[in-house]
Amino acid sequence: MLIIDQNLQELRESIVYLATNCNGSDYPTEFQTYDEGWDSLEQSLDHLRSKLGDERWAQLREMMEQAKAHYDKGYAMGPKPGVRPAPGDAGSEDIKLGSWLMQDIEQVVKGNPPFSYPEKLYRWPR
Repeated sequence: MLIIDQNLQELRESIVYLATNCNGSDYPTEFQTYDEGWDSLEQSLDHLRSKLGDERWAQLREMMEQAKAHYDKGYAMGPKPGVRPAPGDAGSEDIKLGSWLMQDIEQVVKGNPPFSYPEKLYRWPR
């Protein structure tokens, strides 16, 4: 089920919910599949574009796409499709990078500086 957030507080809650489920291999949940979670975040960002402003919206969209790419790569390298790799196993570093970037996405939504994603990989305005 797609859930479209109506304000920035709901958006932050959805980011945390998505990251928590991606980090714990908890998809599908009672409410959404993995893909629906990412689609909901994308559509919520688009819906809230006027509240975010064009520059922050574009930054968040890019960050979201990069975070999803990290999770997708990490899960693809896991022991079997959709199962999170154990710490130290192939793919676990990508899951960690996705998680750190999701924390930074939440901070950018709040208007705070990011702190989690490695500096050498960070390519967005601070």
